[in-house]
Amino acid sequence: MAATYLLVIIGFLLILFGIFYFKSKQIKEEPIEDVLNRLSQEEQTLYKMALKPENVPNTFIYALTTCNHCKKTREFLDEHNVPYTLIYIDSYPRELYKVLLEKLKIYNPRGSYPTIRLANGQIITGFREQALREALLK
Repeated sequence: MAATYLLVIIGFLLILFGIFYFKSKQIKEEPIEDVLNRLSQEEQTLYKMALKPENVPNTFIYALTTCNHCKKTREFLDEHNVPYTLIYIDSYPRELYKVLLEKLKIYNPRGSYPTIRLANGQIITGFREQALREALLK
């Protein structure tokens, strides 16, 4: 009986220790401006464009570096000489990535990739060749 109480107390103490340990290990986020200042000028410009893609004079693409559909979209646009601006949002620090993802979700609530905003404001999600052909190669 005493051994059972001892095990319960030890278990309780381990749980408390775990809670305090992991709370202290939580990563503190830096202010966005500090993170942004550490980026190259080109990365800063792309980030700002991604926040206001409606001001970009050509097609704007939110993409992931590991996304095959994003790669196919790029290849299609290159093959047809369509000018575009591309941002790989997963190449940005976590604080900026979160902001970019929220912006992307305004245009594509599912948050799928690529999310393509055409100069005319039309949104195409994923690599949909026929939709791209109809919208861009008239």
